[in-house]
Amino acid sequence: MRSSLALIALAAVGIGATGCSAVRPAALTVNGDDVSQSSVNRELEAIADNPGLRSRLSTTDGTIKSGGTAVWLTQVVASKVVDRELARRNIKVSREDQQLAVPQAEDFFGDANVFARFPAWFRDRVVERFARQQALFRATGAPTSDGDVRAAYLTTVARLRAECRSGRFVSHILVPTREQAAGLAAQIAAGASFEQVARQQSTDRVSAADGGELGCFDPQQFTPPFTQAVTTAPLNQVTGPVQTEFGWHLILVRDTIPFEVLEGPLRRQLAQQSPESQRMLGELVAKAKVDVDPRYGRWVVRAGRGTVEPPRGAQRLSPAPAPSAPTGPPTSTPPTPRP
Repeated sequence: MRSSLALIALAAVGIGATGCSAVRPAALTVNGDDVSQSSVNRELEAIADNPGLRSRLSTTDGTIKSGGTAVWLTQVVASKVVDRELARRNIKVSREDQQLAVPQAEDFFGDANVFARFPAWFRDRVVERFARQQALFRATGAPTSDGDVRAAYLTTVARLRAECRSGRFVSHILVPTREQAAGLAAQIAAGASFEQVARQQSTDRVSAADGGELGCFDPQQFTPPFTQAVTTAPLNQVTGPVQTEFGWHLILVRDTIPFEVLEGPLRRQLAQQSPESQRMLGELVAKAKVDVDPRYGRWVVRAGRGTVEPPRGAQRLSPAPAPSAPTGPPTSTPPTPRP
């Protein structure tokens, strides 16, 4: 379910929420945990100042409309609920949670271009919130069947291949010396898994976590020696050692991405998208004890769903859903520094 601010019709002409209050320092209190007005106002100002959202969310004085404020504060409430649940369950955020959070944050605001126009501090804060939600869903999601994972893999690979203009997907193993690279090549030739060797031995730890996978080959993203090797490498054969400024590479070029590379991320993502996970978060949010400063709106629970509603007198919007997981399999492999 998309809960994009950029897709919500914010026709309300309400008060700006950027003023200060000497009487009540907290904009929100969620289960006894205060969220300051200064923190909320700073975030609302960042949203109002985004050129990609300004015409839909902002008033002429540079503040965000009351309906937009209510939508955003509902997300803030949900994030505080998630934080409390992570602490209660002692759940840690993983690198993969961080990776999955980026497209989710982009989707929430409409697309990557709009999200990129926020200041870095705001992007980091939003991604971190969605990463914590991903961690909760990962730890509590229902198991996914093998058939669902296989179907998601086929759909994902078909899309990735259609989007890959070169038709070549590249994996590599990076090590400091030619001798080490040659030794690993011998192990692979003797039957060792390229992906397993990459995970254990590659010094490019970002791609190593994905079995050495770098994704679709784009010559403009790689250094010349690496590009030349990939361009001439036969499919499904290990090429190298190839030297670049980063070290020595073993390179494997294929016309697809193997199931074993995508299986783990797909299985976890499907579990995070499960209706059970969404229902669990919705119930936790609805049960939260929430107090909202009246200048921002009020907390309302209807039909088992908790939302911040705009102040009285402002045009009301449809209740905003709690943050949701991405609505489909990954569209690409995680971004990786290029050799």
